[in-house]
Amino acid sequence: MKVFHLPDLGEGLPDAEIHAWHVKEGDSVKVDQLLLSVETAKAVVDVPSPYAGVITKLCAKKGDIVLTGGPLVEINDGSVPDLALIKAEDKGTVAGKIHVGNTLLEENAQGIQPTVCSKGALALPAVRMLARRLGVQWASLQGTGVHGQITESDVKNAATFVKPVTTRAPVPEGFEALRGVRRAMAQAMVQSHADIMPVTLFDDADLIAWQGKPDITGRIIRALCVACKVEPALNAWFDTASMSRKLLPSVNLGMALDSPDGLFVPVLRHADTLSASEIRALINRYKIQVQDRSIPKEDLREASIMLSNFGMLAGRYATPIIVPPLVAILGCGRLHEAVVADNGQAVVHKMIPLSLSFDHRAITGSEATRFFAALIQDLQQAQ
Repeated sequence: MKVFHLPDLGEGLPDAEIHAWHVKEGDSVKVDQLLLSVETAKAVVDVPSPYAGVITKLCAKKGDIVLTGGPLVEINDGSVPDLALIKAEDKGTVAGKIHVGNTLLEENAQGIQPTVCSKGALALPAVRMLARRLGVQWASLQGTGVHGQITESDVKNAATFVKPVTTRAPVPEGFEALRGVRRAMAQAMVQSHADIMPVTLFDDADLIAWQGKPDITGRIIRALCVACKVEPALNAWFDTASMSRKLLPSVNLGMALDSPDGLFVPVLRHADTLSASEIRALINRYKIQVQDRSIPKEDLREASIMLSNFGMLAGRYATPIIVPPLVAILGCGRLHEAVVADNGQAVVHKMIPLSLSFDHRAITGSEATRFFAALIQDLQQAQ
């Protein structure tokens, strides 16, 4: 009997939601045959079978949230007898003695009294049966129960068994439980609030030098990459547990894109080496893939800094949320005209409002302001 646990699907994601099962109990499966699809914070991922055999149990149903490392499915591959055979082997009676291997169990009307086997282990039949199902050598375990008795928890821990479904409070009437991308976004916001010490700087870039109709998003990305070279501290990751940071050599820009299912953040890898046309082509491809949920999960990983161009819809300033392990995010507000003083005269210039949030644990105020100044200086140049 084999128990297939939910593997790490990328970036250490803590869990996944069962999107659909493609097999049912009693089905025969081959190695690499599609078992189920799960929805993570990144995408819908197909999960193949690592074993060949017969499906004896689905450990979760559609809509359940399974923790990484939690059991998905039990497959009888012929290596261990199935539950029916195990039950037949355990000759349970109301009273008397049961001999199984080197274990002697005394049963009487008051209950089952385990005795010590030759290796000193104690286990009740139900615990012993569970160990057989999970492929655990129970006699070698160190029991944590009364008088050293082996418990179900001991067996489950030895099998790296993880509770399959996370607990969640009952959903009130009229409410809808967050799932998939929206649930992951909510969790990320909670983690950000708990871990990060955010500070946000606000300023405007004067775009009077711009000519024609430039690609605004492309220009923002170019300026952000220039600023990362001037001040690399913002293009980095921070590890809370060890209180350490890692400066990253390439600008892998995470760009927030909206969709009906929630917020996606595809990554423009090596954005500092891409031309304006390459950046635009990549953004256009990501927009299509986000809308139809076809974006590869590899394109949603390992961002080094993030851009939120919320001004495409509305708003001037914001306090953008930093998602660990990132340490900075740039928010760009709505492009607008403003009256400014020019040599003592009131004139109208095009302006873009900017909001830079940074993690003050990893970045000093001087580093953040140097980055911000470099970004604004590049934005204000003629393209």
